[in-house]
Amino acid sequence: MIFGSKIIKIDVLDEKGTSVLSAEKGFVIPTNIAADEDSIIMIKGRNLPELDYNTIVSVVTTTKAGDRIKYMGAITVSVETQMNIKILRNNDTQVLEERRRYFKIKINEKGRMLFFVRDEKTIRYDEPLEVTIHDINVGGVFMSVDEQLMVDDLVCVEVDLFEDYPLNAAARVLRIQRGDGGKIVGYGCEFQGLTAAQEDYIGRYIYKVQSEIRQRRAAEEEKAKGYFGGD
Repeated sequence: MIFGSKIIKIDVLDEKGTSVLSAEKGFVIPTNIAADEDSIIMIKGRNLPELDYNTIVSVVTTTKAGDRIKYMGAITVSVETQMNIKILRNNDTQVLEERRRYFKIKINEKGRMLFFVRDEKTIRYDEPLEVTIHDINVGGVFMSVDEQLMVDDLVCVEVDLFEDYPLNAAARVLRIQRGDGGKIVGYGCEFQGLTAAQEDYIGRYIYKVQSEIRQRRAAEEEKAKGYFGGD
């Protein structure tokens, strides 16, 4: 299983694409879901919709890295407390968004650089330097800061992606991006030694931002339909 492939949400849609069920817990995804062999998705809960046996549905899985994959399936069990869906092997699996090991999103979040290490020497600040995070994924960040860093510098950054607590992580500078006239515009950095909790933290943030983007797009599409008199 590739990094970031942990599934954090599952959506079930009918043949018209209407949502039937959405769950962020209480589901079991088989480890062979991507293989050419029989696999059953089980969803448990309360007051689940009851569908007829063999009803065709679409199942959309969302991973903590932001990948969204759609599978075709058929209902095998559907009662108030459980729904089982058999994945159909008819080559209708679709990647709904760019599938990549580390899904990257553009943001504009302020953070802090607490210190950096160069050639085993630690450079600390009386006051943290402000950094701007321009994009982030579970592999690293692209950031700008008023400090001239070098490739292989190890920086400690802190950024408040959620209000409850900040992300505090070490990242190694992999590349220096320059703009017109050779001016440094930012640094591409790779996270070092993230814990599982930190990976989940970043994955939840990516999922939140993606959800907000999809909601805005859906609202814009509905507004456009109303403006042009679409059905």
